Amino acid sequence: MRTRFLKDSLFYAFLGIGFFLTSCSDDNEFVDVDGQLPGLELTSEHIRTLTGHEFSLKGKITDKDGIQSVRLYCPELYLDKTISLSQYYSEPQYEYNLDYAFTIPEETKGGSFTVKVTVTDFGGRTTEGLILITLDGDYTLPTLSVESSRNINIVVSEGADSKVQFKAADDMGLSYVEIDIPELDFMDHVAVSTEAEPVTSYEYAKDVTFPIDQLGSFKMYMRAADFLGNVAVDSCNVLISLVKDYASMYYVDFEGTNTTLLTQDLFGVPAPVKHTANFQYEADCYSTGNTPIRFIVNDNNFDICFGADKDKPNKLTSVASKLQPIVLSERGYYKVHIDTQEETYSIERYTPDDDPLPIGQQVTAYNSGDGGHQDYIYQFGLAGTGFDGAFGFSTNQVYAMTPDPENPYQLSCELRFSKQDYLNFTLTPCHPWGWWENPSWRYIGSDNHFCGDGSESNIGRDIPAGTYTFIFDTHLAQGKLIPKNN
Repeated sequence: MRTRFLKDSLFYAFLGIGFFLTSCSDDNEFVDVDGQLPGLELTSEHIRTLTGHEFSLKGKITDKDGIQSVRLYCPELYLDKTISLSQYYSEPQYEYNLDYAFTIPEETKGGSFTVKVTVTDFGGRTTEGLILITLDGDYTLPTLSVESSRNINIVVSEGADSKVQFKAADDMGLSYVEIDIPELDFMDHVAVSTEAEPVTSYEYAKDVTFPIDQLGSFKMYMRAADFLGNVAVDSCNVLISLVKDYASMYYVDFEGTNTTLLTQDLFGVPAPVKHTANFQYEADCYSTGNTPIRFIVNDNNFDICFGADKDKPNKLTSVASKLQPIVLSERGYYKVHIDTQEETYSIERYTPDDDPLPIGQQVTAYNSGDGGHQDYIYQFGLAGTGFDGAFGFSTNQVYAMTPDPENPYQLSCELRFSKQDYLNFTLTPCHPWGWWENPSWRYIGSDNHFCGDGSESNIGRDIPAGTYTFIFDTHLAQGKLIPKNN
């Protein structure tokens, strides 16, 4: 009996100790680090949006005891989302960036809602924040149109001012406009209006004084912003230099300064050159031998003219008393490079890598669809209207051009206008089936160039009555129309 009593006593004693140890273990499963409420910093306590547009509920959450969950609750929006961090992380998180995307359904009624954000830590403590959602958002960028030049050249010796002009508008009001050149640490900021008294349009028009202590090419940004942070941006280039960078340049291939020779043609004289970089230009031209080349800024005068320096080999000058033509001594094609800032030039003679057109040779038209073919003599010329003898826009018959005996790339023909008429044409091969084949060039009369890739539509121009010589170079894709003793 005594033995049984002893066993029972020992059993209950151990049971009590086990209960005590278990209770202590449960009590110490979580130990506070600081016992403070979670920290909650909402990115915005007021979000302005519209139905159907996604927005984000954002904030930064901190807690030294570990973040257990974040609940987002708004019954009017059918929003009840609990983010349990233990589902996503194997270790307790002491910092968490809330970023929950949400879209208000189109059929939502009402214009104002409050989302309650509740953060709970592992100690059971909670912090709440409120985010007001109103349906007065704006997702439309302001409009911005640049009125001044997109390429501003500040020549230091001529001053630091230049006109900057652009127009901005926003249907709900403009907050500010500004210009900004980050590389020069230069900004002009204009506060346009307030949301209480909105202004919906504004024109920025100033003679801006640019910083000129640093030479180079810089990007200038123009911005217009509304009250909800929608920003329209455009840009232009600002070049700060010691000499002017000319947007246009032409070359002439004759001696003297007779301006009549620049203006008597209908187009093609002087010939435009490529503006390859700031202050740098490249002319592609053909020399008949000892051809004199000079460069002019204006297509109707020699007021600003560049040529070889008489006293300094391979140097460029615009000083009239020192200037002589750059001579292309041999017959053939050349590239002439000039740099007006460095005052240098170089010439490069080359052989075209494209073949001359097979004018006068027998070729074959072939139809891959039915296998049909037809031999014919290749012709090339004008398909168009406006001049006497024109055949219209058809390739069955073209107004033929003849190759130069010394240069098969250079074609010519005589065009007669019995009265003033509208010249409109495409240079194209003749084809017995009326097909349009390559190569071909469309005449663009708005600025007298020729388009060979089909990306532009024909544009004609009025030509006075008279007889003219039309010359076209298939390698250079350059043409000119010159009066013939009218």
